[in-house]
Amino acid sequence: MKIKKLSFISLLVLIMLLLQPLAVSALSASEAKQDWHDAKQASVEAQAEHRDAKIDWAADKTEENNQRVIDTGKDALHAALDEVEAWLIWKDLEVEENPNIPDDLKETIQEDVDTNLGKIDELRSEVDAVENRFQLGVVFLKMVGSYFELVSDVARNSGFVWVHTANEHADTLEEYELKLREAAEDMDNNEQIIEKLDMARVEIEDARENIGNAEEQYEQVRIPGQPLIKFSNGNNHLRIARGNMLSAHRNLNEAYGLMVRGD
Repeated sequence: MKIKKLSFISLLVLIMLLLQPLAVSALSASEAKQDWHDAKQASVEAQAEHRDAKIDWAADKTEENNQRVIDTGKDALHAALDEVEAWLIWKDLEVEENPNIPDDLKETIQEDVDTNLGKIDELRSEVDAVENRFQLGVVFLKMVGSYFELVSDVARNSGFVWVHTANEHADTLEEYELKLREAAEDMDNNEQIIEKLDMARVEIEDARENIGNAEEQYEQVRIPGQPLIKFSNGNNHLRIARGNMLSAHRNLNEAYGLMVRGD
């Protein structure tokens, strides 16, 4: 009877373990965002406890207070890793649920997320192995380095998403310009209309060039290197491209107005 009961419990535990990945995969982006907020709050509380422990140790340097610094420090590092993990899962699901992002870009982002989740698991093991304050400091510094690598990956992928969106806007403007030009070519006294369309075409071409330059800069958002500078450069190119497209849109609307009035 005891053997049957034990077998049933073992089977129940196995089923729960098998269902756990399904529950994670069924998580929505909004739910993942809330999980991140919860993990962030837990991290703030863990850091506060660690600060209190360090204050107590500074006032009374007993072995007990020293151990409390180590224990709360490890808890704080684990909480920080939980926060980063929750944030990665949220961002990954946010991209996955966006139908406007192409599958190849989603796969690239998924690969970067998986890589960083693997780094988090490795860091967890290193935190578990901490036995003294020196080791605690070493792992903390290593986590800082990993954090910058993670931010670099996220910044690069965000840039790629923005480039994709900008190219879609440019495609729409280009299609609009071609349709207007086809209609205008059969009209009399179309010089002003064609002039506006030519100006729009130049702006679209300039936008394409700036979008391409932005993508090149985002490609270089990696560590080692100058990821912050490259990310900023990419953003600047996209801002210029946005100005180009706004100007193109204005010229296209003016050309359309001339066509409607028959000027």
